[in-house]
Amino acid sequence: MPINVDLLIAAPMLQDAFVDKDGTPMAGGVVTCYRDNSRTTLKNWYYQSGTPGNYTYVPLPNPLTLSAAGTICDINGVDTIPFFYPYSELDQNTREPYYITIVNHAQTNQITRANFPFLPTEENQPGQGSHENYIINNVFWRNIGSANLTNVNVMKMCPSQHATFTAPDINFVKNALGNQDTVTFTPFPLQTTSILEGDPTPEFYLNHNCATSSAVGETQKGYLFPITLHLNTLASFSYTFTIQAQNVGGSAPGQNVLQAYFIQDTGTGTTIPPFTLIGAMTLNSAWTKYEFSGVTPSTSGLSLSQVGDDALYLYIQVPLNTSCSINFTKPSFYLSNDPPTNSFATYDQIDSVVNTPRTGDVRMSLNIFQPYGWVIANDGTIGSAASGATTRANVDTWPLYNTLWSNVSDTWAPVSGGRGVSAYADFVANKTMGLPKTLSRVLGAAGAGAGLTPWSLGQNTGTESQNVTLTTNELPSHNHPGSSGTYVLGNGGGGTLPTPANLTPLTTGPVTVNVAPQGLGLPFNVSHMQPSVFYNVFFKL
Repeated sequence: MPINVDLLIAAPMLQDAFVDKDGTPMAGGVVTCYRDNSRTTLKNWYYQSGTPGNYTYVPLPNPLTLSAAGTICDINGVDTIPFFYPYSELDQNTREPYYITIVNHAQTNQITRANFPFLPTEENQPGQGSHENYIINNVFWRNIGSANLTNVNVMKMCPSQHATFTAPDINFVKNALGNQDTVTFTPFPLQTTSILEGDPTPEFYLNHNCATSSAVGETQKGYLFPITLHLNTLASFSYTFTIQAQNVGGSAPGQNVLQAYFIQDTGTGTTIPPFTLIGAMTLNSAWTKYEFSGVTPSTSGLSLSQVGDDALYLYIQVPLNTSCSINFTKPSFYLSNDPPTNSFATYDQIDSVVNTPRTGDVRMSLNIFQPYGWVIANDGTIGSAASGATTRANVDTWPLYNTLWSNVSDTWAPVSGGRGVSAYADFVANKTMGLPKTLSRVLGAAGAGAGLTPWSLGQNTGTESQNVTLTTNELPSHNHPGSSGTYVLGNGGGGTLPTPANLTPLTTGPVTVNVAPQGLGLPFNVSHMQPSVFYNVFFKL
């Protein structure tokens, strides 16, 4: 991992020159830098090169042979000032001072320096780390209550971070169905003192209960907590993990054991590497706080997804293929070897994270600029940087692309060339996706309301106005003047009209009366426009 140049300490003198004990320059003397806590392991020191604003720090030779004048020189033989890095190069947090020896040309020891350079521990040094907990909502606010997990592979438990994570919430996961698993979030009882070893008592704890041991091939079962998006962010950092847990079930081998792991999810379209064990806990019948410290996994040798959704997760594995009943709460992750003795986050703090907009959310605004992290719903397309999408062509569109691909049919969010085997395959093939049509349209709720027409997510329909021509059957029932009446036809001549009894019919059967046609049968316009107001609409990436 690259060093943090802010942690370098320069030698105090413009030029260091070493002399033998007889006062002559220590020509040909040798300086060797070791780790103070491992005095046979070499530790890098550095010299500065480059220009203002573009300085670089290059390791000096180690061991280093002094010049004829007894000075420290870079690889070009130029006198230089050494820079010391009294921290681990693996995590940039752990203090790691030097043990330095200097011998003359005759290999006689001249100078020894231990614990160099000295850093007072009472000062707020970078190596002390942070007391911020990086597992959001570890007190299980807004949980699901209880659920049967017997036939469930993945289920959301409660909200957590969600900035384009593959699995943004706290989730239950297992790889084999069959065991009768249930989860219940239970409020802690009211009491005068905390039962969590002095830690502020949260509102809820999680109980996992398994009543059977019948699942075949059960190798993973537990709870997934997101820590950070992008693996390289916290690679090779010192950490402390704590959790409070209690066994309320059996104590046969394996029934009361929790295991904690890091999962380096390398992202969509990749194979996740083996999990990294943090530690195993054999639980007691009383609430107990468990603590583990170490260094987060390195990213060396990993291959990350092309869509940038790699992330680091904490995975709490419950007992496998055995009956159990286990409680736990407040899983916490700190970038520190000295975590706080107690930790508390207000609901306002948690709420500010778990209620922020999620991928696919819709925002309406009077602003004409496109907010960062959103795309305007302009009936255009999105896709990868090489896709040629008209609204936004960038890798950060992947979360929205994936959401639309999964939830909206190709009819309403069409993929160029048609949809392939997966959203990932289409995205990396640089296919564009059409945003659901929004411009000049009223937004409605998808679904099937009682007595109403069902509508799908992203579906559009209707016209602002249309021309209509009525058919005869669509006309109201009506009469035309002269189209009906009583007519008497006979052979009477002039003079007094004969009575009906003396008439002789001239014709029999129906009598046709012609009425002159009216109207041209032209179509007429019907307007569907309801009173409306219009805003800019944006989709969350």
